[in-house]
Amino acid sequence: MVKKVNNPLKIDYQNGIIENRLLQIRNFKDVNTPKLINVWSIRIDPRDSKKVIELIRNDFQKNDPVSLRHLKRIRKDIETSTLEVVLCSKEYICDEGEINNKLKSIWVGTKKYELSDDIEVPEFAPSTKELNNAWSVKYWPLIWNGNPNDQILNDYKIDMQEVRNELSRASTLSVKMATAGKQFPMVSVFVDPSRKKDKVVAEDGRNCENSLPIDHSVMVGIRAVGERLREGVDEDANSYLCLDYDVYLTHEPCSMCSMALIHSRVRRVVFLTEMQRTGSLKLTSGDGYCMNDNKQLNSTYEAFQWIGEEYPVGQVDRDVCC
Repeated sequence: MVKKVNNPLKIDYQNGIIENRLLQIRNFKDVNTPKLINVWSIRIDPRDSKKVIELIRNDFQKNDPVSLRHLKRIRKDIETSTLEVVLCSKEYICDEGEINNKLKSIWVGTKKYELSDDIEVPEFAPSTKELNNAWSVKYWPLIWNGNPNDQILNDYKIDMQEVRNELSRASTLSVKMATAGKQFPMVSVFVDPSRKKDKVVAEDGRNCENSLPIDHSVMVGIRAVGERLREGVDEDANSYLCLDYDVYLTHEPCSMCSMALIHSRVRRVVFLTEMQRTGSLKLTSGDGYCMNDNKQLNSTYEAFQWIGEEYPVGQVDRDVCC
């Protein structure tokens, strides 16, 4: 984890902009609507708290796939003079017997405690201190460590020169296609970070005869990656076609292409031109799906729009799905 002051990238945390060029695309509409999860909690005598905290540190905190660092682990019950402690998420352990076995391992003899799995807590921290205080009262006491999106921005690892190179590549080809009179001057560049020289550059297939309506540049690119895998060009084939790929687009992708990128498990998408009518990444585009950061889906990917004017693209009708 890099401290903000040591980050080589210039980041505007308030507006989510990196190096004055990359605008972070996230579903900020839902970020302050808590996604609640069930956790295991235990009510104990305060004298037993040391052993329980040790169990949390040595086991639950290390192994729980859900980070609960934004929660205060302990809250006091003044009326009963007991402590209520959050142990772990039910995603980590769903069986009550397993939890009881772990608790029995830290005590000699029989100890009385109340175990519960009906406590609901926010899975993620809110973006403001005011909401943090409100959720602490409504759900469970939280720790305020600032806007969590600041850390997300700070953790991005981005080679700005590589981004410029690939966007320039896509832009040049798109302009060339438009100059040649092609109706769909959309371009996608697929880059495997572990094999950067073997990139796939895909043009929109709808410019060709006998093409299909779904032959968008993203779909053509994914298909090309699949063909390489089938031909054995990529020996280290993964279960997902484009696992951890970076994808550079001339135009904001439509819902079909945005979802295809979800299914392919790409790491990052950077696009040049937003499509207000048909795009599916920005909240202000299309139906506001924000497909890359949609809580209803089981995967996400980073998304950015290049907001500089260095890389022109071929223009398309605003109702065209890209």
